[in-house]
Amino acid sequence: MVAWANRLSTILVVDDDASSRLVLRSVLEPSGYEVIEAPDGQAALDIIGLLILPDIVVTDLEMPVLGGAALISRLRGDSLTRAIPIVIVSGKLEAALALHGSGHVDAVVGKPVDSGALAVLIDSLARKSWMADRSGMGAD
Repeated sequence: MVAWANRLSTILVVDDDASSRLVLRSVLEPSGYEVIEAPDGQAALDIIGLLILPDIVVTDLEMPVLGGAALISRLRGDSLTRAIPIVIVSGKLEAALALHGSGHVDAVVGKPVDSGALAVLIDSLARKSWMADRSGMGAD
């Protein structure tokens, strides 16, 4: 087993749809990730501010209170959260791909979610994040 796999990664899943959060949790937890859920972008920011700094954020785009695009903008604008990998999981592929093309997010996954592809993608991002932390590249 490689060293990065021994480190539990925390993934913040942000989606207003409880069943979507459940699907994402059911894909990520069996792969060894700790999953924390938020029902909207503001709740996600509150969690980050008070409780944890996630290793990866997985977010939908369309949510009440604070949507995914605004959440992404806030995360990228803060030195504490700027380097956290962000994955959009959304049915709004055009908007998601635009954010990906502009460099604001690391990956896009369409809904309905391909569980196998999502697991591979998250694993790759977790490994990349671990390698950056180990080499000191993850620090500002």
